[in-house]
Amino acid sequence: MWYKRLLALLLITLTVLPLAAPWDIRLRAQEPPPDAEDEAVARLMARMSGAEKVGQLFIVTFQGAEITENGPLAALIRDYHVGGVLLCPENGNILNEGDALTQVATLVGQIQQVAWSASKQVTGTQPSPFIPLFVAARHEGNGVPFTGIVNGTTPLPSEMALGATWNPDYAEAVGEIVGQELRALGINMLLGPSLDVLEVPRPDSTGDLGVRTFGGDPFWVGQMGQAYIRGVHSGADGALAVIAKHFPGLGASDRSLDEEVPTVQRTLEKLRQIDLAPFFAVAQAEEPLARPDGILVSHIRFRGLEGGRFVTTRPISVDSQALQRLLEQPELVAWREQGGVTVSDELGLRALRRFYDPGEESFNGRHIAQDAFLSGNDLLLLSQFALSDDWEARVANMESTITFFQEKYDTDPSFQAAVDKAVARILRLKLALYGGGFSLSAAQPDVDALDEQVGTHAEVLSAIGRDAVTLLSPPSPDLVPAPPTSDDHIVIFTDGRRTSPCATCAAVPYIDPQALRNTIVRLYGPDATGQIDPDKIESFTFDRLEEALNRPPPPPTPTPAAGETVSPTQLSPVEAALQGADWIIFAMLNPAGDPPQSEVVKRFLSERADALRGSKMVVLAYDAPYYLDATEISKLSAYYVAYSRVEPFIEMSVRAMFSEFAPTGRPPVSVTGINYDLPTQTSPDPEQTIALYYTVIKPPEEGEPAPAPEPEGENEATPEPTTEPVQPKVGDTLELHTGVILDHNGHPVPDGTPVQFIFTYPREGLERSAEGVTRGGVAQTTVTLNRTGQLDISVQADPVPRTIALQITIPEGEPAIIWTPTPLPT
Repeated sequence: MWYKRLLALLLITLTVLPLAAPWDIRLRAQEPPPDAEDEAVARLMARMSGAEKVGQLFIVTFQGAEITENGPLAALIRDYHVGGVLLCPENGNILNEGDALTQVATLVGQIQQVAWSASKQVTGTQPSPFIPLFVAARHEGNGVPFTGIVNGTTPLPSEMALGATWNPDYAEAVGEIVGQELRALGINMLLGPSLDVLEVPRPDSTGDLGVRTFGGDPFWVGQMGQAYIRGVHSGADGALAVIAKHFPGLGASDRSLDEEVPTVQRTLEKLRQIDLAPFFAVAQAEEPLARPDGILVSHIRFRGLEGGRFVTTRPISVDSQALQRLLEQPELVAWREQGGVTVSDELGLRALRRFYDPGEESFNGRHIAQDAFLSGNDLLLLSQFALSDDWEARVANMESTITFFQEKYDTDPSFQAAVDKAVARILRLKLALYGGGFSLSAAQPDVDALDEQVGTHAEVLSAIGRDAVTLLSPPSPDLVPAPPTSDDHIVIFTDGRRTSPCATCAAVPYIDPQALRNTIVRLYGPDATGQIDPDKIESFTFDRLEEALNRPPPPPTPTPAAGETVSPTQLSPVEAALQGADWIIFAMLNPAGDPPQSEVVKRFLSERADALRGSKMVVLAYDAPYYLDATEISKLSAYYVAYSRVEPFIEMSVRAMFSEFAPTGRPPVSVTGINYDLPTQTSPDPEQTIALYYTVIKPPEEGEPAPAPEPEGENEATPEPTTEPVQPKVGDTLELHTGVILDHNGHPVPDGTPVQFIFTYPREGLERSAEGVTRGGVAQTTVTLNRTGQLDISVQADPVPRTIALQITIPEGEPAIIWTPTPLPT
């Protein structure tokens, strides 16, 4: 009987196969063709060994400004196949003196040359593919220490200076400069911009971000971030990867990562509303150029993230559950699926070292790197990767960690799959940077063209500086004192802190102690307008002022007896200058540092301001605006903030003080000293009248065909303008939209601002409302005219009072009459 069953099975098979084959063909025909980028990635990975794939996960740091054949960096590239390097002036990679541009470009070319040469060494049946290294840099602006290459590049403002203009076009312009200049130098990865939201400034905290953020409003940080990223991509012609930081946000941090990991009380909902909102905005940007290529994951902990008040995460960068939860937020899913890369923050930062060993007696780099990778970081930044500054220990830890990953790749299938997935994202990004294929010539910069492409954009900064400068006090330019004259004695005190722009560079001041004096003389001295006498300007540093404050006050000159000659009491140069000063000007940074020099301004205002009431006292702040309190500000004749200490912003602050223009900048963060609350400032201005506009949407007549679709594309027809507005009737729908609703600073309110549309039939006593939210400052809704009579449509956007914006009279069978009443609050 078995042969009968076999025969029956054979007949069934022969019957089904002819039917199944065409169906299978149709299924295959409907499958989308493989993505060309995926195919290119697959071809590359097929030619790579396991060790080469593992190496792509690592961005390493190194010591020195050149690469030698037998040096540690060459070995990391050749023998460990690392995927990238980070150039840091503090490691001696960037020499910010002499011809720094040629030095950096030459170093980048050498690095890529070593990678190319290593790929030509045949270790199997064929040479390995040449894959350019990521060459990363920090370039935040505002000079050192957060701008890696300062000598020869365009002096860029801080992010907060851009935020104070409230103009995304300026952020895009600066981003374009960054993109063009870094690409010319061969840099292909930017660790920035910062998308941290400084909701509540903490001026006394070591975690104070200062001017390293666009501001404290999530919407505006997102808008500025999109514009900046778009500018970088445009300026670099797509050849520079932008890594937005510090995901999921350091704005609420209460201490520096040089101390320990900060812990912030945050629910997930609060995190979504504030800290994550800018990352959502850039990840979902309509224009691809405005989206980041990656995000830098920070070492920050959250308490209450999952709703449990006392449950604290590990540092997000090494917490697989928390990081995956954040990356799986709906607003980030598509960005991640399209290849968005995650990059760990420096895995050797002291904060992370202390988390793993509070006593700081041991450093297990393999453990830290594995946790970071398994948590969801595609690229691992091995920086400060030892307990000490010993470079031999750092290199040994890097080599040990990479070797550990190689061994785990060969023995652990699940780890291998995770590595392959991360490497695919990394290679996809590298291919995108180089137009789909790799060549040594494309990866190396053109040293001879640097002078034409780098450091040539200073003219753009003057307009930005002019629009950024903010007058914090008095509240109106009409109340500031008249500018100094040639009869006035001007005394200037400048924060004298110094820093080294590179590991081997001599220390230089953050602000040249003579910068203000030289600027004033250049603009208003004898060779300019002649308003100022240079001989009547004296300049000192804050430490000289502190020395004067530490001395006991000089005794008064005794009254001479008859015929007696008494020598006047000898005063120190600072005391003598103060005694005769008509103007006392402070060029102030933040009060941080050791010693905290700008703290002397607060001390002077406390101890000496009352005794010098005859002098006009002015603060020109070149950092954040929130370091002075209300009492201190009340003693000043004027308080200007420029937010940045680069030369064009110093000049614009001086021009503002001399009343060349009325400052229009506004703080992008809260400033308690002048009662400036950012959430209030970005809410609708109650003094405005909100206009309301309508469009009639008529329902199709019974039996009437649907209107033909509008033509699309370049040949789209332009409709003929109508000479008379369409008059609605009962049954029609009105599409309503407000005019642009402005905030207290005169800018469109943030997207998502709630607006109430209230529909009232006064004769019937009926009322209902609909809520809309703004986009681009405009809110929309619709209403159907489903009854005759009078309909009043009011608009309210708290705290703007409710106002009747439209009144509609709807007669039976006749067109409605619509008019706009004189606005009166109701």
